[in-house]
Amino acid sequence: MELLVNSPVMDNLVWEDRFRRYLAGGCISLIGWLLLSVPLYDMWDDTSSLSWSFTSTLVENIMFVALAAVLVGGGIWLVRTDWDTDLVTAVTRRTLLATGVVTVLIGWAVLVQLLVMGALKPIVLALNGVLVGAVVAFGLSVSTVRSELFQQKATQNAAINEQLQLLYRAASDLENASTRPQAYQLIDGAIEDVTDGAAFRIVVDGAEVVDATGQQDDATTMRGDETQPVAIFEIGTRGRIEFVGRPLESHEARTIELFSTYLEKTLRRIEREETIQDERDILEFVNRTLRHDTLGDLSLLQARLGMLDREVDFEDDSHEEHLTVALDRVEEMEAFVRTMRTYMQSVLDDEHTLEAVALAPLVEKHVRTTRQAYPDVEVEYSDIPSVAVKGDELLDRVFVNLLSNAIDHNDASPPRIHIDGHRQGDMVVVRVADNGPGITAERRESIFERGERGTDSDGSGFGLYLVKDVVENYGGEVRIRDNEPRGTVFELGLPIDDAGD
Repeated sequence: MELLVNSPVMDNLVWEDRFRRYLAGGCISLIGWLLLSVPLYDMWDDTSSLSWSFTSTLVENIMFVALAAVLVGGGIWLVRTDWDTDLVTAVTRRTLLATGVVTVLIGWAVLVQLLVMGALKPIVLALNGVLVGAVVAFGLSVSTVRSELFQQKATQNAAINEQLQLLYRAASDLENASTRPQAYQLIDGAIEDVTDGAAFRIVVDGAEVVDATGQQDDATTMRGDETQPVAIFEIGTRGRIEFVGRPLESHEARTIELFSTYLEKTLRRIEREETIQDERDILEFVNRTLRHDTLGDLSLLQARLGMLDREVDFEDDSHEEHLTVALDRVEEMEAFVRTMRTYMQSVLDDEHTLEAVALAPLVEKHVRTTRQAYPDVEVEYSDIPSVAVKGDELLDRVFVNLLSNAIDHNDASPPRIHIDGHRQGDMVVVRVADNGPGITAERRESIFERGERGTDSDGSGFGLYLVKDVVENYGGEVRIRDNEPRGTVFELGLPIDDAGD
C-alpha cells in the first residue's frame, strides 16, 4: 500500500476536509447571526417606535439573544472540535433540516394569514411556533431514545457474545479435565469471570469443594446476608452451587445453570474414566498372574502328569483313563489361559496393531485339526477366498470356538459342519454351518454375552463372547442365520487386508 505523504493528493484531501468543516460550522454560525437579528431588531423597534425602556425590551429578548448566541458559538465550536468531519457535517445537516422545517411551517402560517386575512395574528403564530417546537422536540426525543436502545442492544449483544465465549472456553477446559480437583478449579475460575467475583460455594456429594464466599467486597456484603444462599443451582443429583450476598442478574443465572450442567457431565466422565482405569489395573494384575503364575503351574502340572503317563504302568485300566482325562483337561486349561492372556493383552495394549493373516490356510488347518480330533464329525469346506484378513493370534481361537460350539451342541447323527466363504466388497464373509438343533431368535443376542452357556454346556461361557468381541475389534461383524433344513449358520464378516492380499 502506497502512503500519500506530502503529496498533492494528500494536500487536496486535507484542504477538502478542512473546507467541509469550516462550511458546516459557518452555516450554523450564520443561522445564529440571522436569527440574532430578530431580537436585536425588536429591541431597536421597542426603544425607537414604542418608547420602551431599554431594560424592558432587553428582558423581553434576552433569552432569544442567548439562543442565537449559542448557535453562533456552536458553529465555532464545531469547527474547532476533535470530532470527525463526517460527524460535524451530520450535525449541520440535521440542524439545517430542522430549521428549514420550522421556517416552512411558520412561513406557511404567516403567508396564509396575509393572503387570506390581510393581517397577522401574533398569538396564533406564537402558538404555532410552540406546536412546531413540540413536534421537533418529540422527534428529537424519539431519535435519542432509539439511539439509546440501539446502544443498549449493542451492549447486551456484546455481553452475550462474551458469555458465549466464556461458556465455550469453560466447556472446552472441562472436557480436558482429568481429575475432580482440576474440574473444580476450572469451574471456580469460570464462575468468577461471569459473576465478577460474586460470593459462592460448590458442594458435591455432601462435601464443600469450592469456597469463594470470602471474596466479595463491602458493597456486596451490604446487599445481603453473606451466610444465606440467595440462589442455588443443582448439579444434577450430585450437589449444588450456592450464591450468597448479592442476587444474580438474569444473564448470570442462565450462565451458571449451564456451568452446573457442564460440571455434572464432567464429573460423570471423570468417574467413568477412573472406573475404566481401575478395571485396566485389575486386568493388568490378572494378566500378570496368568502369565507368570497360573500358566507356569499348569505347565508344571502337565509335565508331571506326562511323566506319570510315560513311566507308570497301571494295573487297573480305569486309573490310566483318569490320567488321560486329567492330561486332556490340563491341556484345555492351558490353551484357555493362553487365550485369556492374549485377549487381555490386546485389550490393555493401546498400541495393539493388527497384521495380515492368510485366510484359506488358516481355515484348512482348523478343518484338518477338527477332523483328527473328532473322526465321527463330517467336516467339509469349499470356496474360501485366497485373501489376507486383518487379525492377530486370537483369530485362531475364533475358529476353534466356532467349530467346538458347532460340535458340542450338535445332536444330529452324524454331526456335520460345512465351511465356505465369499468376498463382499472390502470384506470376506466366512460361513460356519452345522446341522444341530439351531438357535431360537430370542437367544441369538444373549448367546454372545459373557458367561452365557447352553443348557447342556460345561464350558466357561466365554467362547462366543470372545468370537463376537474379537471380530468386532477387527472391524468386522458376526451374524446368525438358520440353516436348511436344520441347524445354525454363523457368518463372520472380516475386513480384507489389501496390503497382504
